[in-house]
Amino acid sequence: MGGRQSDKAAGCKGGRAPYHHGDLRAALIDAATDLIRGGRVETFTVAEAARQAGVSSGAPYRHFADRDALLDAVAAAGFLRLQARTEAASAEHGPGTLDGLIASGQAYVAFGAEEPELFHLMWGATRPHLENGIATETGARCYAAFIARLQGVMGAQGLGTRDPHEFGAPLWAMVHGFAGLLIGRSPMLGADLTGVQNMADRSARAYFAGSRVDAEGSAR
Repeated sequence: MGGRQSDKAAGCKGGRAPYHHGDLRAALIDAATDLIRGGRVETFTVAEAARQAGVSSGAPYRHFADRDALLDAVAAAGFLRLQARTEAASAEHGPGTLDGLIASGQAYVAFGAEEPELFHLMWGATRPHLENGIATETGARCYAAFIARLQGVMGAQGLGTRDPHEFGAPLWAMVHGFAGLLIGRSPMLGADLTGVQNMADRSARAYFAGSRVDAEGSAR
């Protein structure tokens, strides 16, 4: 109780608005996410997040051991948002449909394009890997949700006997690669978001078509 009151009081110093949120941890994650969107992960500081949230510079350490722990939590929140986006896109086409799986991949590419710094943070390019970190755990759940969607599609496409992890690796690499190339504005890509999403669509359909042909040939 006393800690929460001191956070509010600290927010009044220096003309900052008082802290009125009910969840300081979530507010700090939101503040850090906003700062990362507007800059670079490498220059991010906990003190900046505290100022953004309107609390004292020491307040974040009641919830996060250090800068790495806060960034780990930001990355975990990013995975939850990515999972929500891809699941919503898939749901528009129904479970077990190739169209739904492709839509989820297109949503993945769009998320990367909209959140480039967060995307790099989530996948470890700018984040230390903490032992038992929450981002690793949340990322694993996001991947498990992808595998579950993929298994439904594989079954409907006559590919249910294939290992979903082995089958899904090229699909994931393709979508992730398209997102990375789009973020990096590769001149060799020569396409905007919609163009890249269309490439992902065609590539996924070609992969499934080729896999079905292989499966039919093996069954003969």
